[in-house]
Amino acid sequence: MESGRILGIAYNVIPVKDVEKSAEWFVKHFGFNIRNKRDGYLSLFRENRPILDLIQSEHDSRAVFEVNGRKRWVITFFSDDIVSLHSRLQAGDVKVGSLSDEGKYGKFFVLEDLDGNLFDVWEHRDCELVY
Repeated sequence: MESGRILGIAYNVIPVKDVEKSAEWFVKHFGFNIRNKRDGYLSLFRENRPILDLIQSEHDSRAVFEVNGRKRWVITFFSDDIVSLHSRLQAGDVKVGSLSDEGKYGKFFVLEDLDGNLFDVWEHRDCELVY
């Protein structure tokens, strides 16, 4: 096998207003654990796998962009039980969009964190994801 290839995405970086408050929110709703805590910066992991780095930003920039006037996300999480996750987040007062079943493309919903960063959540049974 050839070496020197991209093997996947290690983690994603998102801007937040308050690193501590945002980290608590992600730990509460997704069970992430905190690592590499520094001034204005920390990493969120799922067990030993890095997921997100939160960086405190004094600007209003967020991990979101627009297409035809519609806000879009830049990060998609995957789930092994999207229906349960969607229900749990709704019950926890997380801003979630409706659950969409797009057949062969899988099931999806969009959520928003405390800072207005958008995330897509996806479940697909026929796609190999290493985690």
